[in-house]
This record gives sequence, structure tokens and C-alpha cells, in this order.
Amino acid sequence: MDVDDFAKPSLIEPGVRFFLHQSLKQCNIIREDYYNLVFNIAVFIGLLMLICLVLLYKYKGRMTPSEMQEKNKEKQQYVLSKIQNFQENKRKVHQELITGLPNWENEYDTINSTKHTNQFR
Repeated sequence: MDVDDFAKPSLIEPGVRFFLHQSLKQCNIIREDYYNLVFNIAVFIGLLMLICLVLLYKYKGRMTPSEMQEKNKEKQQYVLSKIQNFQENKRKVHQELITGLPNWENEYDTINSTKHTNQFR
């Protein structure tokens, strides 16, 4: 007896094996198509939302001409107030005594200065 005469034992018929293999291939193709479609739709929606958010930000981020004018006015007022504060501080420093000591007034000077102002009225 020859070894080729005896085929390997098989639990299923060759036709059934081919049918199951082809149906599994078809299921895999359908699953890949489905996942691909879902992924493409999700990426499209995400991209669309990103574009909408950027456009909305650009639209809402712009100031109207009146808002720009108001902002420029506030900047000018801020700069002017800083200049005035600087000039006031400079004037105060210039008026202080050379030694930097505060002015000292005693009671006698304050009483006499009020008497003199009352006499001239």
C-alpha cells in the first residue's frame, strides 16, 4: 500500500471549507468598508467643526469701528493720566526741601497765621 492512497482524514468536506473561507473573507471586506466609512464621516465632521470654530472665532474676534474708537480713547486717557501723574510727582519732588525733611509747623505758627488771616478779613 502506498502512502498517497490514504488521504488525510478531514472532519469537513472541501466544499464546506471553501464556502466558510469565502464567507469569512466577505464579512471582513464588509467590516473594513463599514469602519472606513464611519472613520471618514467622523473625520469630515471633525474637520467641519474645526473650520466653523475658526471662522466663528475670526468673526467674533473683530471689533466694530466704534469699539476700536472707544479702545483707542481709553488708551489715550491711560497715557495722559500716566503723564499727569509723572508731572505731579516731578513737581512735588521739585518743591520739597533740599534735605528731604518734611515741613514742620508748631502751634505758635499756626495760631499766628490764623490771626493774621482773620485780621485782614
